[in-house]
Amino acid sequence: MNDENEGQTEEAPIPDPRIITALDDLDYPYEINPHTADFYVRYNFEGERTQMITICSATDEFMGIELRDISSPSLLSEGIFDARTANFLLRENSELKFGNWRIEVGPENKRYAVFCMRVSAALPHRALAEIMDTVAKIADRAEERLSGLDEF
Repeated sequence: MNDENEGQTEEAPIPDPRIITALDDLDYPYEINPHTADFYVRYNFEGERTQMITICSATDEFMGIELRDISSPSLLSEGIFDARTANFLLRENSELKFGNWRIEVGPENKRYAVFCMRVSAALPHRALAEIMDTVAKIADRAEERLSGLDEF
């Protein structure tokens, strides 16, 4: 059997230069995931709480608009979330005007409750900063309320 891709290595994704420019202009320190090209930004609140924000380099297009996800994990569960937590996230989704809670499955069947906003990939830098602030605050508020911890 002849495999056309045999001997070829998959190229690493390229970080979106628009995000690099925006984060540099905003003077936000960041890290880039070498496997996904996603950006990680640590958001620091007063009172020593922190929240990790992910800005996806990959984008999707819908009706001619290029969109990207900006998200932040809030809760971790070793298996499925309990009914109280799941109901809280569903209630929050029904009250939010922008963004939503989603459950992501990680290694070893761990579940993460992640708050995400899907936004234009061509945001002005200050708008990106405001959205990052909103995502971080919503995720951190839920983390503090439901777990009392500051893991993310």
